[in-house]
Amino acid sequence: MPHRPLTWGAVLVVIAAVAAAAAASPAQDLDRMRQAFRQHDHDAAMKLATFLLYPDEKLALPADLVEAHVILGASNFETGHRAEAKAEFEKALQIQPDKSLTDLLFSEGAIRLFDETKADIEARAERDAQLRKLADERERIRKYKESLVVVEQRSFGVNFVPFGAGQFQNKQRVRGVLFAAGEGLTGGISLGAFLYLAGKYGLNAQVPVLEGPGVRRLQQLEIGTGIAFFAIYAWGVVDSLLHYKPRVQIEGDDTLLPPLRDVPPDKAKQPAPRQTSALDRLHVTPLIAPGGAGIGLTWEND
Repeated sequence: MPHRPLTWGAVLVVIAAVAAAAAASPAQDLDRMRQAFRQHDHDAAMKLATFLLYPDEKLALPADLVEAHVILGASNFETGHRAEAKAEFEKALQIQPDKSLTDLLFSEGAIRLFDETKADIEARAERDAQLRKLADERERIRKYKESLVVVEQRSFGVNFVPFGAGQFQNKQRVRGVLFAAGEGLTGGISLGAFLYLAGKYGLNAQVPVLEGPGVRRLQQLEIGTGIAFFAIYAWGVVDSLLHYKPRVQIEGDDTLLPPLRDVPPDKAKQPAPRQTSALDRLHVTPLIAPGGAGIGLTWEND
């Protein structure tokens, strides 16, 4: 029993110490952090700043949070932890984007890293803004294209144009290529044979007897390929008419979109250059009608 007073005394001392430690407020720890950093005791400043910020923030004012993050970042930099310093600087700038450091308290290297971090954040924000703007623009274009109802008008006369023109108008590209190739081959052979015979013997000239069989074979080739040309042409016309539609609704694409971006004011205000030459005033316009096609000429006056 003689040692009991000493035991209770020791317990009271410990309790008093703990109570004193618990009585220290975050504001006092913040002051101790500032003092340690001013005295270049970066390890102590790091411990106090870490205690105030992690795992839970113990500071209520945004300015105090910014100061704690900055001092923790600068202390990390001075102790060789560059990545951790940049992370703390970034957290401070997220709270106060216009924050800057002065050489009265911080070293030149810490200020340089802080400014680099600030520039990186600004560049990243600008890049994110551009990406969001691009995404919004693409979404606007997508919705605009979905709202388009585009009707293509097709000419009836194109059905009678050879070389697969009707098939190409009907968006049957494979058939168009086949008809164009067939007509081109047969028509080319027939025309070539005719031109050869006409050039060598003339239109009314007599053919020597010895050359008669060869000329006859060429004439047969000319006539046969000519018939084949017209047969393929007629087949192409019938095929084109069977699939012909005067109006077809098509899906809108980028070529049908009007200009979606505004012209800068300086360009919009500039007048177009005045056309003065005769060639500039003469306009040639193709005209396509259900019964045929033609060319229109217009003259622009001053």
